[in-house]
Amino acid sequence: MLFVAAAAAATTLEETYDRTFDVRPGALFALENTNGHITIRSWDQARIRVIGHKKVESRDSNAARQAMAALKIDAIPSAGGLRVTTNYPKRSDGGFFDWLSGTNVSMNVEYDIAVPRTMDINLDNTNGGIDISDVSGALQVSNTNGHIECLRCAGSMDAETTNGSVRAELISVTPGKKISLETTNGRVAVTVPSSIAATVDASTTNGSINTDLPITTNHMSHHSVRGTVNGGGAELRLRSTNGSIEIRTK
Repeated sequence: MLFVAAAAAATTLEETYDRTFDVRPGALFALENTNGHITIRSWDQARIRVIGHKKVESRDSNAARQAMAALKIDAIPSAGGLRVTTNYPKRSDGGFFDWLSGTNVSMNVEYDIAVPRTMDINLDNTNGGIDISDVSGALQVSNTNGHIECLRCAGSMDAETTNGSVRAELISVTPGKKISLETTNGRVAVTVPSSIAATVDASTTNGSINTDLPITTNHMSHHSVRGTVNGGGAELRLRSTNGSIEIRTK
């Protein structure tokens, strides 16, 4: 579905991609994007619904139309799961995309995804926040400019961004699997079960660390904490450069 809004100084094009795929719960869902917010939520179906809201803005209406035509969402079933790639127009040698890169064209795709409650997740974004809720599995999330938030999730998690906060609420964790949360400019906050058995390694350069975990410490200072919880186990690694770190139990 294509929506066109033309103003005196700009053209805005919007198009919605909406498809549903049969998958095997527990398999991998992977998504690559560059510009746009990503929301992942669970539902009680053995299917993945992918809704992608494509938006292009430009003062040149012809450039906007050609950019929209070139902005593609590719979804490929793989090993019982699904891989989604957002293909943005790239530069070429003297062709349309070289000309396009010199115009004021803005492109983004915002995703709203429904996945089975048990699903491994791999997300890679550049500009835009990432929100995940009520999913159990191995969660791997990479971002650059935007927050990462994971609520009421379970399993293991590896999440990293540069500019933005990282927040994870884990109702249960996979024994022996590492949890790693990291940002450069932002706060890191994690909530874990009180029964977690882990080796804690948390540090920040410009910020404080607060925790209510009963950590048997090997090292503790205002900026770093290392030790074990419930006898130790897989690593709980938390890092920030400019931001505080908070560890809570539930």
